Amino acid sequence: MHILTFRDISLPFILTVLVAVMFAPDCYAQNKNDLPREGSVHFGRKSPPIQWDEQEIAPFRDVFGNVSQEVIPSVVSIIPTRIDTVLYYRNPFYRFFDDIPFFGPPNGGEPQVQKRERRVQGLGSGFIISPEGYILTNYHVVAGAKQIEIRLADERVFPGKIVGTDSLSDVAVIQIDGDVPDDLPIVYLGNSDNIQVGDWVAAVGNPFSLSSTFTTGVISATGRQLQNGILYQNFLQTDAAINPGNSGGPLVNIYGAVIGVNTLIFSQTGGFLGIGFAIPINMALRVAQDLIYKGEVVRGWIGVSVQPLTPKLREGMGIEVREGVLIADVFEDGPADKAGIRAGDVILSIAGIQVQDPNDLLNAVATLPPGEKAPVTIIRDGNRKELTIEIAQRTAEAMGEQEQQERPLSARRPGKVENKLGIGVEKITREIRRQLDLPGDIDGVVVTRVAPDIADERAGLLIGDVIMRAKAGGKKWMDIESLRDFNRFTNGLKAGTTVVLQVFRQGNTLFVPFEIREE
Repeated sequence: MHILTFRDISLPFILTVLVAVMFAPDCYAQNKNDLPREGSVHFGRKSPPIQWDEQEIAPFRDVFGNVSQEVIPSVVSIIPTRIDTVLYYRNPFYRFFDDIPFFGPPNGGEPQVQKRERRVQGLGSGFIISPEGYILTNYHVVAGAKQIEIRLADERVFPGKIVGTDSLSDVAVIQIDGDVPDDLPIVYLGNSDNIQVGDWVAAVGNPFSLSSTFTTGVISATGRQLQNGILYQNFLQTDAAINPGNSGGPLVNIYGAVIGVNTLIFSQTGGFLGIGFAIPINMALRVAQDLIYKGEVVRGWIGVSVQPLTPKLREGMGIEVREGVLIADVFEDGPADKAGIRAGDVILSIAGIQVQDPNDLLNAVATLPPGEKAPVTIIRDGNRKELTIEIAQRTAEAMGEQEQQERPLSARRPGKVENKLGIGVEKITREIRRQLDLPGDIDGVVVTRVAPDIADERAGLLIGDVIMRAKAGGKKWMDIESLRDFNRFTNGLKAGTTVVLQVFRQGNTLFVPFEIREE
């Protein structure tokens, strides 16, 4: 069989083909005399392959159509305008060679630099929550905006103003500035506490400037936490498509009730990957009401630092409960301190709200009004205790310096260590106490190095951490007040034993659990 190659094709042949293509008709049809009579051809099957009872299928068929008709009119486009100052150099060399006479400003005059303002517009979503023109959205949608334009689904446009923002929850409230029309479409606010995984939902917003976009999905998870700078988190996760521009729009259920504020997406490309997050409406509405009525968000505070109750901590500290939050430290003279809560206690509930992790406790306390006396259930030394704590307000003054950042892990100095813990320590001298600014009531041994092959929780120890107490195998705590105490504790350990160290670091205490390795 002969295979046609380029060398077999002659130039006349190529020209003939080109001319034929250039002058060929745009379409082809058979001879008109052979065409069938119009209407004589039957297209497609005569009946659908699946027959449904209309009464059974009608609610399912129309459910999202009905939701979209009710919700979309209440969703608005938010167009914030930010004004950036940009420097323009009339002499392009001046910015690099301003100290050279030839390139500098002529005759000692003013530098050839102009400041110009550049208007940058963004796009987000929001939804109308009251007849007074209040609109709920995200903080990051309007942050830094000098002007705000609000565009309704019916194309009416109004100027907007910021009523209040809260970066800690990523919630903001804006309002129509000026005369508010009396026919604003208001959303219905649902109850996000009743949401279950698998519930049908729809996300409404303006992704990529495509206004009134309606996407559907289900609730994929609840109570999600992300490391993205937002402090108060309890996200609803959904697979309803959320893209840039959806931020601030509502997440609604099949009853048309808003159950969340679309806020974040998880994406490696910047587009939709099936994982979106919304702030529960109960949390967002409480923040919005504080911003509207008080001009600030009032949150409760009890003055503790906490750790998740990991299996290693439960084993090492002899804690049998699986739920709850471990108290790592108690702020002096704070509400928890006054209530009798101590480091090492496990909080099971506060004000009747069960807590399973630190985020649960943080969010539960934040919802409690300052001044309220709330019951607290704790576990201490294996015994259940009931205490009462008076909630304080979370303020910068109340927090003090407790939220300062830890030193970087690069401060840790690895090196060979001879003891079973793999932790090198020194006694606290007067000079060390001065350098570390240790309070006079803090005793223990100072961490100087950690064995280089350690990869468990001990790897997070820093130079200058003070080991104050130690516990092994769920037995009683041993105070570590000297190198002798530390060595005595270390020498009695066996491989496989779970150890917990209580460590002081920059004004806070924390617990470090790990297991003794085989030698």
